[in-house]
Amino acid sequence: MTGDRWFQTDESDDVAGSLRHALRCLPLIDKDPQVWKWFALALHSTLQGACVCHLVSTATPIGAVYPENAAKFISFFEESRANPDAKPPEARLMALPGLLKAARKPHSAGDRSNDQGIAISDAELEWLNRFHASVRNQFTHFEPMGWSLEVSGFPEIAMLVARIVSEIADTGWAFRHKDREWISELKANLGRLEAMATNTN
Repeated sequence: MTGDRWFQTDESDDVAGSLRHALRCLPLIDKDPQVWKWFALALHSTLQGACVCHLVSTATPIGAVYPENAAKFISFFEESRANPDAKPPEARLMALPGLLKAARKPHSAGDRSNDQGIAISDAELEWLNRFHASVRNQFTHFEPMGWSLEVSGFPEIAMLVARIVSEIADTGWAFRHKDREWISELKANLGRLEAMATNTN
């Protein structure tokens, strides 16, 4: 193969791309049950990425990292004012459970503009935490074993993901750098995901 090839993306486009992949997966599931894995991972990536976009402040990546990591970044920002050779710490993004808890809090958006947190009930949080720990982590770090996975709840998880990401988009901060056409497409795809999941349920 000749010539260099590059792929460019950012945190917002990663959310949109993950969502599109979830939509591509749904029609294939009846013919190939292994697609459930990629559907689950795409849903997880969509939700996690949207939470990061919602939480991160203008002092990137503060807002989406663990508190101790945020403190290191604050120290780095202060040091770098006088020392151009200061080295930034490695970013340690919160895992999905921590991101969801943070997003539920009032003024959780990176600009602190939302008076109310993203609507995620205790039961929904517990459900998504189990999805993260028992499904996403197992698929990502697959152990050598046989595994039977109940997938009857996946369409409902898809509907929940669509609702949460829609609310994040409506809050306005997460995808502020994207134009109206991009946001319109994202919202249309979230509607498609909800509709397709309803029909799969």
